[in-house]
Amino acid sequence: MQLPRRPMRAPVARRLPLLALLLTSCSLFAPTVTVSEPGPDAVFEQLNAYVVSHGELSMGSRDVLHAFGLTEVVDDDPRKALDQLHTMTVAEPTRMALFALAELSYLIGDDDDDRDAYLASAIYAYHYLFGTEASNPPSPYDRRFRWACDMYNGALMRAMMAPDGHHIALTGGRRWLPRGTIDLSVDRSDFPWTAEQYPELLPADRFRIKGLTLRLRDAGLGVPLIAVPEPSLAMMAAKGTTESRTALARTPATLFLRADEQLSDATTGMTGTLELHSTQDLDIVQVAGQPVPLEADFSVVLAHGLSTSPLWKFSLRGLFEGQAATTENRLIFTRSPQRGRIPIVFVHGTASNPAYWAEMLNVLLNDPELRSRTQCWFFQYASGNPLLYSAMSLREALQQTIERLDPDGTDPDLKRMVIIGHSQGGLVTKLMTVDGRIEWLEEGLGRPIEDFDFDAKQMALLERVYEFDPLPFVQRVVFICTPHQGSFLAGRWGARMVAKLIAFPGELQDTLGSVFQDTEKLPAQLQGHIPTSLDNMNPGNKLLQILHRTPIAGWTTPHSIVAIGDADEHDPVQLSRADDGVVTYTSAHIEPVASEFLVHSGHSCQDKPATISEVRRILRAHLRSP
Repeated sequence: MQLPRRPMRAPVARRLPLLALLLTSCSLFAPTVTVSEPGPDAVFEQLNAYVVSHGELSMGSRDVLHAFGLTEVVDDDPRKALDQLHTMTVAEPTRMALFALAELSYLIGDDDDDRDAYLASAIYAYHYLFGTEASNPPSPYDRRFRWACDMYNGALMRAMMAPDGHHIALTGGRRWLPRGTIDLSVDRSDFPWTAEQYPELLPADRFRIKGLTLRLRDAGLGVPLIAVPEPSLAMMAAKGTTESRTALARTPATLFLRADEQLSDATTGMTGTLELHSTQDLDIVQVAGQPVPLEADFSVVLAHGLSTSPLWKFSLRGLFEGQAATTENRLIFTRSPQRGRIPIVFVHGTASNPAYWAEMLNVLLNDPELRSRTQCWFFQYASGNPLLYSAMSLREALQQTIERLDPDGTDPDLKRMVIIGHSQGGLVTKLMTVDGRIEWLEEGLGRPIEDFDFDAKQMALLERVYEFDPLPFVQRVVFICTPHQGSFLAGRWGARMVAKLIAFPGELQDTLGSVFQDTEKLPAQLQGHIPTSLDNMNPGNKLLQILHRTPIAGWTTPHSIVAIGDADEHDPVQLSRADDGVVTYTSAHIEPVASEFLVHSGHSCQDKPATISEVRRILRAHLRSP
């Protein structure tokens, strides 16, 4: 029987094409496109990588370069890729391509340390945000929108940096970009000082801050700057007059580049304007009919000014060298005082100075509403001098300043002053709101004033110190840890020894020094020396008792902030025994007040978040009050 024959197999050489076809068939093997699960953090890192944060082009810009066939070109020659992409974008503009141009220019600036490439990046970013060549506006929800803002700010700063890498060189003229040129002009019309007065512009982003808890910043466009005055101008501002001085001559500013509305493919002809804005007053600019917030950094301006301020040297000198009161008892302004803004006056405590309000000032300055409607003034005074003498200095300084600003009394905002006093400063503050009478002196001396035969010079000084009315323009006061009934430390032996080391102003010593040597007419506790502020804050001091019982003027609203250490404010027994290390709760507590806020802190609580938040609440309420 014959078996059926098996079909013959094709030779191997003839089977190879079929085998190759099978091997390349995607239906028989695993897919070439896959996913893995590295986790959301890794994916977030990939999605948010771009030139400023990671030194590489974003995925979006890579997509654009790929679409234009420039992937290999950009890896080999970024400048050639930029040139070709520019030409293609002018012919067919899109927001994505404009962003890619900005990012590629920034990359070239990084790689080559090229200031002109950085300038090109800022121009392309500006066109991505505001340019009219692409019809669809950028979406604020697009990552590229946020990145374009940061890229504009960072690139503009690097583009305008002086060769020394320290300050901004605000100069116009022609700049050669990687593609074409731009002619820049400079506009300082929104900066109220000349280039000679403020010759140095420091980029805020060059500095780290120490000593302030928060670095608060207004987000927007532009390069935040510290404008530093010419040294002689800064010296004049620091010395001021006998009535006032400007403590922080530095001022916040922002550099903004305004470019043409559309890109040009010509090698020349592009124009732009470098605008310098004072962000003390202006916080937005108009671009293409829309408001654009300016980037501003007030914290670094405050810190930079305080880092070299002579204020720090005043604390102990102000306590012991009372003779400095004739030259250094004065108002200090963070900017020139002006009409149309409500004055907020800060009064420091014993052995202190205005710089200790920095933490609070930092927060208040960064509140847009407070910044736009108020002005901060500070009273510096020799804190060892008698309480009434320091109060006289503040009263006269305030009256002179208001009279100079508003001689006709027509500015309603200047009549809405708020004074905030810490510790002894709170007592000085209260003396702005009460009726003073020469009878206080008689009560303190224990006998009629006629018994002392004061001459005309002595009586003139006594009347300046004791005879006064409450200031009509003080509408609100805030007492912080104020010893209304004295400090338990002031009556101790150490305080009495310190008081003997305190010197007095010449006019006070020359005029009244002999009076307190009269051992026959004066009570024992007043014999031998003019009472210091430490004497005045002794719980048994007669003047303090008089001031405590004297009512505040009806038009002034008082508030109180009291530090109670670790005491439980809900336990009446603990609260009655609480103190802040210097002042007891019962001494700092007064009635009536519009509010009393308790803070768990020691005596120096003006830099604590809870205290600052309460002061901010009070000030915002003041702005809204009739």
